Amino acid sequence: MRRPFSLLCAGLTLFVSVCSGGGQAWAQREVIQHQPYVDLRKYYLGFRLGMHAPDLRITNRGYMTPEGTSLWADTPSYQPGFSVGVIGGVVLVPSLELRLMPTLHLGETEVDYTDGRSRVASHSVKMHSVTLPLELKWGAMRLGNIRPFISAGIYAGSFLGGRRGDVLRLKALDYGAMLGFGCDLYFRLFKLSPQLTLSYGLSNALDAKRTDLRDDHRIYYTHAIERAASRMVLLSFSFE
Repeated sequence: MRRPFSLLCAGLTLFVSVCSGGGQAWAQREVIQHQPYVDLRKYYLGFRLGMHAPDLRITNRGYMTPEGTSLWADTPSYQPGFSVGVIGGVVLVPSLELRLMPTLHLGETEVDYTDGRSRVASHSVKMHSVTLPLELKWGAMRLGNIRPFISAGIYAGSFLGGRRGDVLRLKALDYGAMLGFGCDLYFRLFKLSPQLTLSYGLSNALDAKRTDLRDDHRIYYTHAIERAASRMVLLSFSFE
């Protein structure tokens, strides 16, 4: 994912600096562990806040309009969005958790069209969605008050906010896979978990059955796209 490179680097920098700084502090002196028994619980609840960068992975048809104009679609940049959700987890075995995380994402992306030489049109696509991720979280050995982890899972979701007459509209249902990493930071009263997650949609999210645009020349912009799969980079902070 080339365009959210700055966001990805920021997340990596945050993760590495926090974990390496904590690891050095732990190595230099003995640290009093906060909440030493919190990971022994069977069930837990929490919530998370975050920023995300939504996108569409577009496959073009090589479409040419009746006027002879070729249309090629792409998403040239990312626009940051906001995410909020809740977490319900169950500890399967020590260091391995199963988590369900209903989340609301508010965001949009721009789709630009070119004729092969210059831009001919640009349209905004609302990507507000409610997702239901189910992931496995594996935690490494705890170092003082820090524990790195990785996660992987699947999600189902529903896009919101599409209106009749929009040039590009997404289907109601979507699903995909996700991969993440982060670290648990243990404080006296709560546990904070920064996490960077990459999500890849596996379905064609574009709504191509646009009877509302049947007599509108803007239907060309839908015809130009064969497939559009969602994807997202999410930097979240979970509180448990």
